[in-house]
Amino acid sequence: MKSYKLLILLLLFCWGDATSLAAQERFPFVVSGGVHSLTVPWHLGPVTKRLNPVLIVGTEHTLKPGNRFRLYLTANLGYFRHYWWMTGVFIDTELGISYMFLHGFHTDLRLGVGYLHYFWRRKTLELRDGEYVQATNWGKPAVLVPLSIVLGYHGISARSLTLSPFFSAQWALQAPFADEVPAMTHLFLLFGVRINWGNAKPNAGE
Repeated sequence: MKSYKLLILLLLFCWGDATSLAAQERFPFVVSGGVHSLTVPWHLGPVTKRLNPVLIVGTEHTLKPGNRFRLYLTANLGYFRHYWWMTGVFIDTELGISYMFLHGFHTDLRLGVGYLHYFWRRKTLELRDGEYVQATNWGKPAVLVPLSIVLGYHGISARSLTLSPFFSAQWALQAPFADEVPAMTHLFLLFGVRINWGNAKPNAGE
């Protein structure tokens, strides 16, 4: 277990420097949290006696602003823990398109690609000198392909910040998963907020 904790701390340290740079450059800061499900339907998923948490932090860069539509790129760092199966740390980027409704509501569609490093929750054994002993858990790498649908609201101003709360449903395809199962889908149900430095509206550019 110690190996994945060290990896998480290292990634969070690197992300702290990145978010400080984002604040200086006036990029927004996006944070969200929620529940994670590994299979569909939600067998051993979020609606169980055990909570499977997920936390994602990130930022955005507007590629093409507009009055109604906005094209943007994200950079995200995430962590999830499924009680029965795995713990994962991932980094990804998504290309998103946002449509602004009246009264500040917007909906987004995002598709991306990322890297996942995951650790099985159960102990693994290896044969050493004729005996089975607990193996060092360095985790396994995988490709992650996320697809997100977002519903949010923009327009809550607090001093020099603009807050945009949102709800997101994200499906992510992981490959590989296990020897018998080459790929697996994840589902993240997230509530979050987009923090914009200053009062700039997302669809009006950064």
